[in-house]
Amino acid sequence: MSVERLRRVVNLSVATLFRQIAGGRIRCESEATLQLHLGRIIVTATDLEITSERETYSVELEKPLRSPDGGRGRIDVWFRLTEDNGREWRCAIELKFFKRENHREPNNRYDVFKDIARLEGCGDVADIGFMLVATDHLHYVSQETYSDATSDFDFRHGRSYAAGTTLTYQTGRYGLPITLARDYEFIWAAEATWLHHILVEVLPSPLSAPMIP
Repeated sequence: MSVERLRRVVNLSVATLFRQIAGGRIRCESEATLQLHLGRIIVTATDLEITSERETYSVELEKPLRSPDGGRGRIDVWFRLTEDNGREWRCAIELKFFKRENHREPNNRYDVFKDIARLEGCGDVADIGFMLVATDHLHYVSQETYSDATSDFDFRHGRSYAAGTTLTYQTGRYGLPITLARDYEFIWAAEATWLHHILVEVLPSPLSAPMIP
């Protein structure tokens, strides 16, 4: 068992989730509903990944992240595969569901990078992480330009982030600058109907804390 098996579970589960949405089998109109259905599918996908009777798994929604000051919040979806020898492999997933009608962009773009920073700092509870964003608003996917004040927070299709770059939100006091530890390429799923999505893999570091407010 390895991180690759966790990766297979997530890729299969996310692809299945959005096929079911596109096909009309399930209806998702909120982040909570998306989280629920993703967790349901991960249970099935993880069970299919199990090959030995001694291997086990568990799936949690809203898993609390504990720290001395209690300020780390929760992970939207977390699951674990345990090998025959007791070795655990753990995965953390953060979700965002942005609807055009909510009028919260560009704050939402900041929040995505903030969640990626949180995942980078979750090495004590995860061996691999994923940031999943779903939206019915093409502003996040293929908008031609963003304002100079918020353009640092850009995960449009084909964009990238270079490790160590400081991102600054220059409008109001919404959030402090964010610096990520790794490089990222932002590629939105090619198959989409009314709901577009992007899945970004994040490799946490057990020695680093997220550089966020």
